Amino acid sequence: MEFMIFTGDIVSIHINNEPSAYARVEEITADIKPSWFQVRLLFLGFPTQEVTWILKEDYLDGASFTMKNVPVQIKPLPGPGSAAQAKTPKENPKQKEKVISLETVRKKKTKRPEKN
Repeated sequence: MEFMIFTGDIVSIHINNEPSAYARVEEITADIKPSWFQVRLLFLGFPTQEVTWILKEDYLDGASFTMKNVPVQIKPLPGPGSAAQAKTPKENPKQKEKVISLETVRKKKTKRPEKN
């Protein structure tokens, strides 16, 4: 199952197959190792905590991985007003394609509302 996580998405972090924390994806940049990415996450709790994980693209697409032999999985949360399903390009036309190149990084472009 492919989830396609982008910068700005809110995700749930599943530890031992249980939802354990929420985080916002702050930035995804290519790592020095091919096929790996530096993913900066802001954990949404009190206090908030920022971490950078180095992950394969598969892990950003929902594949399970381990940290210190503990199973971990990153899953996107549906946006406001969405059905309780993960986003796919068919459900969200603003996200037109997935970039798979080792040299580029997926980014979600969003417009901020103008202040009056």
